[in-house]
Amino acid sequence: MLIVLHIAVVSLYAHRVNDTLGIYVNERGDTLLYHYMEEQDSLSQDTSSKESGFMDFVEDVSRFFIPDTSSGKRVSFLVIPEFSYSDRSGIGIGGRARMYFRNPRPLPTGETSRLSFIDASVNFSFKGDMSFSIVPEFYLNEDKLLLRGYLGYGHYPSSFWGIGPSSLDEDEEQYDKNNFKVQAVIYKRIFHHMYAGVGYHFYDYSVGDKEEDGLLDSGAILGSDGFKVSGISAHFMYDTRDYQFVPMKGLYVQADGYYNFQATGSTTNFTKHNIDVRYYLSTGIKSVLAIAWYSQITMGDVPFQEMDGISNGIHSRGYPTRRYIDKDLSSIQAEYRYYVGRFGFAGFASAAGVGDNFFKALSMNKITLGGGVRFKLFRSHRMYFRADVGVSLDGGAQLYFGIDELF
Repeated sequence: MLIVLHIAVVSLYAHRVNDTLGIYVNERGDTLLYHYMEEQDSLSQDTSSKESGFMDFVEDVSRFFIPDTSSGKRVSFLVIPEFSYSDRSGIGIGGRARMYFRNPRPLPTGETSRLSFIDASVNFSFKGDMSFSIVPEFYLNEDKLLLRGYLGYGHYPSSFWGIGPSSLDEDEEQYDKNNFKVQAVIYKRIFHHMYAGVGYHFYDYSVGDKEEDGLLDSGAILGSDGFKVSGISAHFMYDTRDYQFVPMKGLYVQADGYYNFQATGSTTNFTKHNIDVRYYLSTGIKSVLAIAWYSQITMGDVPFQEMDGISNGIHSRGYPTRRYIDKDLSSIQAEYRYYVGRFGFAGFASAAGVGDNFFKALSMNKITLGGGVRFKLFRSHRMYFRADVGVSLDGGAQLYFGIDELF
């Protein structure tokens, strides 16, 4: 019922803006905004069949969501009520308000100008989660420059099982996680599909309501008494995907380095490097094999909040959030997707590992399997509602909801 209500309310509340918009919310509550381009592929051409009843209603209200691009407005607004669900937080409610800015200078023929925006959000859950954020993203100088930022605060009841790949279920501790984060990055386009950037970040972590006589309460875990992260960052991005959120072919590479120093305000000195590689192999007009490799490598005195974990809802679907954490993480997953009419089906498998060094993380002995279904919300656009079930070989299972493909 929440899903149906969300689709209807989003459609009814969306004001007309100057491009067709889509929204993806990841497992951490971060929302990524993107715009749709004209699509001519087979996945967007299933408009011949006549529909009735509820689907006619969805199509009618979707006209509010698909904007009129002929008005030429420079500034537009969008207000979106939101609902969410996760294994730890339960049912959540909230809302987002966005202001969009259209570049008044057209790009050269054959290129599409992207939409700049400022996003503000507030979210709550019935289990005590609370968060708000402001996210600006601006494309400048004919999209040759990209400015991204983040300002946010979150309070989350969380679980901690210890550090390392051998932590036990019975060691679970409950605590309250509080995060304040600021980040700013500037990218420059260096080739047609390639961007490089530099940035600054500041994170303030605090921990409350720790279990008495637990590991966090003992102070033996770095970060359990609070921690500040401050430093500079370097970023690289290469993207040849045919479509950003439901790709059928192409390559995506994202590499990030974070360098934190006591001289810049960090509690300790440490570095963190992430690499995310995704390849999409078309296996037919309506099917694709998606393969993703992700790795995090850290060096120095790393607080437990900055360690990566299995699962984060993207890799290793099937484990509770951050069930296993450590300084380094490696994961690989493959997902086969097949689309027919307004439906899609997927099957996936993944292997991941954590460790206090990269070679231990390469063991990747945490195996998960799963599958799910997709439903195209609007006939004219490649935008799907996704529902997946992931199962770990340890016997656990998790349910995931989202918009568009996970990677």
